[in-house]
Amino acid sequence: MADFKQRWHQLEQKAKDIGYRTTDRHLRLAVTGLSGAGKTAFITSLVEKLLTAATQPPYGGLPLFSVCMEQRFYGAQRARQPDLNIASFGYDAAMQALRAELPTWPKSTTNISELRLAIEYQPKAGLLATLTDKATLHLDIVDYPGEWLLDLPMLRQSFYEWSEQLLAPDSPLSHTSAYASFIANLKTLDAKVEPADETLAAVADSYRLVLEELVHQQGFYLAQPGRMLLPGDLQGTPLLAFFPLPRGFWLDHQGQTVASPLVSSLEKRYRAYVKQVVKPFYQRYFEDFDRQLVLVDVLGALNRGRAQFEDMANALNALNQSFRFGKGGFWQRLFSPKIDRLVFAVSKVDQITREQQGNALSLLKHLLQPGWQHADESGCQVEAMAVSAIKTTRYGVVKDRVLGEVSVVSGTELSDDRPTLTLFPGEVPTQLPDDQFWQQQGFQFVNFAPPLMPVDQPFDHIRLDHLLEFLLGDKLS
Repeated sequence: MADFKQRWHQLEQKAKDIGYRTTDRHLRLAVTGLSGAGKTAFITSLVEKLLTAATQPPYGGLPLFSVCMEQRFYGAQRARQPDLNIASFGYDAAMQALRAELPTWPKSTTNISELRLAIEYQPKAGLLATLTDKATLHLDIVDYPGEWLLDLPMLRQSFYEWSEQLLAPDSPLSHTSAYASFIANLKTLDAKVEPADETLAAVADSYRLVLEELVHQQGFYLAQPGRMLLPGDLQGTPLLAFFPLPRGFWLDHQGQTVASPLVSSLEKRYRAYVKQVVKPFYQRYFEDFDRQLVLVDVLGALNRGRAQFEDMANALNALNQSFRFGKGGFWQRLFSPKIDRLVFAVSKVDQITREQQGNALSLLKHLLQPGWQHADESGCQVEAMAVSAIKTTRYGVVKDRVLGEVSVVSGTELSDDRPTLTLFPGEVPTQLPDDQFWQQQGFQFVNFAPPLMPVDQPFDHIRLDHLLEFLLGDKLS
């Protein structure tokens, strides 16, 4: 009986969603980005701004958001999410962390989650404006782990292509201390013998240690398969017991392919992973997004160094080839939605001075040019922005004996004793850095703590209203 009720609710909700789409009253926004880009804090702040905008005169703290600027915004409420089998976005827990006596950043995303807002507004154009003074836009915000996001390029790769890419001589994997142990384990394998499950699991575990060090200690991004880092319900399953192999396992000295039980076993598991994990994830979520926001922690990548910065660029441009872009007409919007607006956003720009924010934006455009072109050629409107969902710093000027007046930022460092820091974090390059830049570069981009704010006062932000206008403004006109 319970199963019948759940299926009935799902059918009922699906019918409502189709109705919303036919009247353009429904929008699915995907918030994506690599690990550490600040997705959870961003979504929390965005939701808070919409929930409180109607009570913050005169423009709800969002003067560049036209529906607020024109005072047509009646309010927003959290509504029942459409998918009961997806975890709810942890908004309350995130707000509790941010509003604590000693504020902390909310925990990073470990699973896919969703939140729906019902935004009430006064329409000013079209059929709705002639029929009613109040309309509702249902906004679904979807968040998911960056680690899972990185698997999407595997949809276009064979096991052999994937292996060659990861084990190339200049691969970031070789930067880790665990890499030598993984290679040593590979050398113990006999390509002519059918491997035992335990053998594959042991080597896969040594490969997992490489990925963990690569991401969590070395600061790289492109770690595949992503579920090895966040396995969820796949923990301990044979589906995750695979790893890349060097060419010598499947090619002879003449470059001819040779039969190998070992290669066949790993190729089978790779294809099963793509078919049973990556492809359903893509089909279920990515294919029905309307708008896409890609958060990019450019500053963090610059802090880590050249190899990590270039790895981030490669990862993001590979991802953008996996998204569906295009203008969504009525029938296409109803049955096969595509992303028609895309925002690349440099996150955490409160870490740098006002003068450097334009540099960060210029660098982002150069960094993502391949993905930008792919989206633009598909008829998708593309925009780049420099934003901060929660502003943690104050701007100021100090006098230096040599340099004269220097712009600085001040904030509370995220540490046990939480000292107040005032610093010039460094000059952000306006385009992709060259060899000379990396030899001379020096940054001090600090992870500041969330600000201590009155409970009834929303967090300060940088250009969040500009971003909302691009993503939602046309649907609230």
